[in-house]
Amino acid sequence: MRDERPSTNEQDVWLNTAAPSLTSFASDEHTGKWCIFRAEHEIDESWTTIKALAAQEKILIAKVSTAIGRRYHDGHVICIYTRNWNDRADLMTVRDVLRAAGFTEELGYKRDIDTMRRVYGPDEWYVRA
Repeated sequence: MRDERPSTNEQDVWLNTAAPSLTSFASDEHTGKWCIFRAEHEIDESWTTIKALAAQEKILIAKVSTAIGRRYHDGHVICIYTRNWNDRADLMTVRDVLRAAGFTEELGYKRDIDTMRRVYGPDEWYVRA
């Protein structure tokens, strides 16, 4: 049986959730994601909240790092995707949804093109909100 708790899952690198209406999604030069960082003791509750947002069609698709990732990094990351980083209104709508769900700290939005180009550090974030 698959372990759906990111804090203890050692079978998958990532767990995913998506809105029921989503038929396809592929990361490309237009897509990007809001990143939420959490400690091991916080990740399961945060992931449950994100899965509920997807089930309610409030976000499109998301993934969370599992216990496997903790072998290489402290804590976990949840990535909440949008289709087009040029659509600033959509980015901020998703950010508002996350804020209303309790993710009130400043979050970074990273373009997938920057991930593909291995852009990290001070220039990593396209938007912070």
